Order: sequence, then structure tokens, then C-alpha cells
Amino acid sequence: MFNVLLLVIVLSGLSHIVADYLKKDVLCYVFKPLTTLLVIALAWAQTSTFTPVHYWVFAGLALSLIGDIFLMLKKDYFLQGLIAFFVAHVAYVIAFTHTSEFALSTVLLVVLLAYAGLLIAILNKQLGKLRIPVYAYATALTLMVLTSYSFFQVSGYELGLYAFVGAVLFMVSDSILAYRRFVKGYAWSQGAILATYYLAQSLIALSLTN
Repeated sequence: MFNVLLLVIVLSGLSHIVADYLKKDVLCYVFKPLTTLLVIALAWAQTSTFTPVHYWVFAGLALSLIGDIFLMLKKDYFLQGLIAFFVAHVAYVIAFTHTSEFALSTVLLVVLLAYAGLLIAILNKQLGKLRIPVYAYATALTLMVLTSYSFFQVSGYELGLYAFVGAVLFMVSDSILAYRRFVKGYAWSQGAILATYYLAQSLIALSLTN
């Protein structure tokens, strides 16, 4: 079951990337939400015992699905999508801190703050009315990466590393998306955004399976 779902996720994600490149809107409307739904199904199929951590991760995945739908529509619902993913990151942060300990990496914190600060500096002049929402989103995303590292260190889950790698890939995906929207897009941008996003969500989902 696991291998079948994993294969279907890969095929669905690739189908969305190709459909988006070919500008086949109807297929994008099918494969974008379908891929995220399949990631949720993969996590569900691999989970035998549900804890608050699992519930919060499933909440994050469900909110991400809502964000996917907003961002794929022709009308500009970027702010609504941003809000949905902001709340999704908050859910992930709660999941990753739902332990008795917290492992703070000073080096990682400095790197994340430097990276977020540089990206904001690049985007700042183009943000306009979205400046505050983007700042808030960047904060939530940075906290998500930081807490995923703590989860990896203290949770005891063998697959905890997946959560951290997935969170880092989420940051990569959103960075490319932000640069494309506010500064400049490239032919490869959308494919890179989608590939890193689907891999990120899959790794986060798999990090909590039993």
C-alpha cells in the first residue's frame, strides 16, 4: 500500500508540473489538490496510533490543501492562500513543539534569521500592502524550520529527520515562489516550486507515521 501510494503521489505531482508548464488549467485543477490529498492519504495509511502531534500535522496538511486551492485559482487569491499556509505553519509549529523538551540550535537560528532577513531585504520594495502579511508568514515559516529541528532532536522518532528536511524544502519552495511573484520569474521557477513543495509535504507527513 505504501509503495503504491508513494508512486501515485509522484505521478500526480509530475502530472501537475507538466500540466502547469503546458498551461492546461483543467488538469492543474485536478492534479494540484489531488497530490496533496494523496499525501494526506499516505500519512493516514501509515499511522496506526494517533497523538496530538499527528492531529496537528494532519491539520497542517488540510490547511495546506486549502492554500493550494486558493493559489491555483485564476483570480488573485494570493493573500488568502498566504493566510491558509500561515495557519498551516502554525499547526506544524505546535506539532513539532508538542514534546517535553525543546532543542534550540543557535547556529541554525542565526542562519535562518540571516537568510530570512536577506530575502525580506530583496523583496521589501515590491511587497506593498502585503508587507505585513509576508513578514508574518516569514516568521511562521522560520519558526516551523526551527521547531522541526527540535522535533528531530528530542522526539525519538526515527523519521524525525524527515520533518526537518521537509521544513527546509518548504522554505526553499516558498522562497522561490516569493522571488518569482515579487521580483522576477524564470522558466524553471514553477517546476522547482512544485517539486520542492510536494517533497516537503510528503516528508513532513512521513515523519510522523508509526
